Amino acid sequence: MKKTVGIVYACSAAALWAVSGIAGQILFTKYGISANWLVSTRLVLSGCLLLSIGLKDRARLISPFREKKDFIQLLLFSFLGMFLVQFTYFKTIEQSNASFATIIQYTGPFFVLLYAAIAKRQFPSLKTCFWLLVTLLGVTAVASKGQIEQLATSQSALGWGLASAISLAFYSIQPRKLLQKYGSLPIVGWGMLIGGGLGNVVHPMWKIGSQLNVQVILYLLVVILFGTALAYLIFLTSLRYLSSTLATVLTAVEPLLAAFLSIIVFHDHFTVVELVGFMAVIGSIMCLQKKL
Repeated sequence: MKKTVGIVYACSAAALWAVSGIAGQILFTKYGISANWLVSTRLVLSGCLLLSIGLKDRARLISPFREKKDFIQLLLFSFLGMFLVQFTYFKTIEQSNASFATIIQYTGPFFVLLYAAIAKRQFPSLKTCFWLLVTLLGVTAVASKGQIEQLATSQSALGWGLASAISLAFYSIQPRKLLQKYGSLPIVGWGMLIGGGLGNVVHPMWKIGSQLNVQVILYLLVVILFGTALAYLIFLTSLRYLSSTLATVLTAVEPLLAAFLSIIVFHDHFTVVELVGFMAVIGSIMCLQKKL
């Protein structure tokens, strides 16, 4: 029963992330909101919301600032992890669409394994290499629609997408010791708030660049409240009942739902080659997750 509850939580978090990506794409294409502004606003407000939840235990909340070494690591996580993973993901959506951005970011474990192989000086097994090859072929199929000589998406979108996958790998690896020492809420909360500070250097929150109306505010609430703060808390709850590996594998719901919602909301049409590519990436990453 507990495992079932955990599965529901993990899949719900992945579904909220997928919905957030679609909402972000609507803001970009229909209302002229820029990815730069959305990221800076999303991180600051979500960070404030998460940190406010932890105000009852203020000592725990400020504990990462007490040791210089840990504070430096927190800054690295905030800038190169939290900010960069959000910024590159939404820039990919801005340059292409939510389904492409989600599927290419989902190749992040490929770079985690690559880092592990270099750090440990241990070449991956043949089985791991096979799934890595399947992942690359799947992404190529999605990006090119089967026409290798001419990518279906722009080089800019592909570049941002690869950057989002690499930053996701950093996001997954770098803060592990901090999370074990201080817990998830203060590290992720401060990571969002500090990363949002960097985002405001890139694009200040007060320079919206578009008119705010009821529809825009509702979509912003979806991205900030449901797609960031709530999704994160739900995913954390799932870890009470599931191993981190199983919980991460279940996030395969995200690219599937993002593709499905793109068909409904934007009337996207996927070729057979793209669908095979989607399934290849999701299936191979699920197998690779067992190695992480």
